[in-house]
Amino acid sequence: MKRLNNYINFGLLFNIIFLLGNCTNLLPEFIKGLCVGLGFTLIFIGIYSENHYMSKVGKYKKRVLNKVLSK
Repeated sequence: MKRLNNYINFGLLFNIIFLLGNCTNLLPEFIKGLCVGLGFTLIFIGIYSENHYMSKVGKYKKRVLNKVLSK
């Protein structure tokens, strides 16, 4: 079995946080929705990255982070 990449791992983590928050009603609805959306987005990016080359995305993320953190 192939090992899951970091995108899928973090996506599953956010979905687990949503499920636990949904069962216990400790989290507000906004946070639950944010966890679901972010979790599914990360899972889909992880599935895409298994079959495609992701170096352009990595370079773009580094460039954006350098612009944001340099100010």
